[in-house]
Order: sequence, then C-alpha cells, then structure tokens
Amino acid sequence: MSSALAVAVLSAGPIRGDEPEFFERPSAPNQWTFGRRLDESQLRYCVDPRDPDWEVATAIADALAQGLLLEPQRYVIDSEYVSEDITKVYAILLEHCDIHMGFKLIPGSYSDWAMLTRAYYEADYVFVTADPDINALDDLAPTRPIGATLGTAAHIRLVSYLTALPAEERWPAFPMGTNDLALTSLLNGTVDVALVWAPTLWAKQREDSAYAGLRIIDPAPLPPTTLGVGAIMLSNETFLRAALDEAISALSADGTITDILAEYGFPARVEQ
Repeated sequence: MSSALAVAVLSAGPIRGDEPEFFERPSAPNQWTFGRRLDESQLRYCVDPRDPDWEVATAIADALAQGLLLEPQRYVIDSEYVSEDITKVYAILLEHCDIHMGFKLIPGSYSDWAMLTRAYYEADYVFVTADPDINALDDLAPTRPIGATLGTAAHIRLVSYLTALPAEERWPAFPMGTNDLALTSLLNGTVDVALVWAPTLWAKQREDSAYAGLRIIDPAPLPPTTLGVGAIMLSNETFLRAALDEAISALSADGTITDILAEYGFPARVEQ
C-alpha cells in the first residue's frame, strides 16, 4: 500500500501517492529491545488496509511464504491517520514484521536502513476521465485542466512535457496532494482528466459506484509511466531478501502471481 505512512507514495497506496525520499536512519521507541526474530519457521508480513492493493498483497505474501515453506503470519496495520511519520515504518518493521508489503521501487529513494525485494508486480500511473469524447490525452483541448497527483514520477514527466510546449498549447495542470483528491476533483468537475496510480482507481471503483463512469485513456503523446511494487525490509535481512527474490521469480515464472492478479481483476502485471 502502495501502503498510509509518511513514505506515502513510496508505497502502493492512494494516500502514499507522493514520492518523497528516505535519507536518514530513523529511530523508534525502545528500539534496542527488539532483537532478531526467534521463529525462523515463520514469514511475518505487514499489510496496510489504507493501501489499494492490500488484499492482493496478502495473497501474494501468503504464496511467498508457502513457496519458502514458511508459516505466514500477517500483521494488519491499524491507524486512524491518513499519513504518519516515516519513523513508523522503521518501528513497524522492528516490532511486527519481517517485510512490509506494498512499496514502489523508486531508484535512489531509500536510505541504507531499508531495502526492497524485487518487484512482484508492475502497475501504471494512468490518465482517467469521465468524458466519453476523450479517448487519449491528445484529445484534450489545451484549455481543459488536468489534476495530477503531486510529486509522482508521472507528474514529473507531465510537467516536463508541458514545459517544452508553447504556452498556448499547455493544459493547465493542477497538482493534487493525493490520488484520492485527484479523483474527487475529477468527479466534481474541477478537472477534466486525472493522473493517478491505477490501483487506486481500481480500489475506488470496487468501493463506490460514483467512480464507475471513470475510464482510463491512452496517455499519448506521453509514454506510460510504470513502477514495480515490492516489499520493504531492514537492510540487515540480506538472506531473507535473497530467498524472497528467488521465490518471487519462481512464482512469476509459474503463473502464481499472474493468477492472483487475475483473480482480483487487479490492474497490474508480472515483471518480465
């Protein structure tokens, strides 16, 4: 999720929609009291219901545990906050889980206290509209606004493209703090197209019929923006990380993860 915590858009989640960076090693209350996990027969994993993919991530984590001949132990993060301090990720890993599912693989965005598995799926940032006459971004008149989730790789690509255009040919691009806000702005008519993380749209359409009329359009003239999603862990868990990477590769090759994505109708694909 995705995935929310102050590392927001590093995770797969809708409220983790921005892409800040990890740099300094955080601290956690009483962190010296947490040692090496005692039960090596378990795979302790965390999922966050605020992430759009948390059910999918649960199924993938269970499959990974089975592939490693480990007992899956799920910890569901419970919080009333929309976003939390980044140190919460560190504390959760220390106290509750070996891996935290649902983090985007953004190069250079994680400090040395954390590392990620290889991607278990890839998903896209997508342009979304309710206008039946718009089938590609190119169909949008220059005067009609786009709402883009702030700071994402897709938002940065859009801004770079617009900057290269003559002023009269640029779409107004309104930065939105979250994917949820971008979609809400589309529904209320503030913008004509929203640029959001595809899993967020998927989750919204499952939860609320108000989003049923929204559809994804061709990003042309821009190329698609795709990111892999994996699990985060503490950087000293090198053996576990190698084992998980092997398991992800095996479950990708034998179709297990593809089958999980298909079961949920989830808008992602296995990394090739």
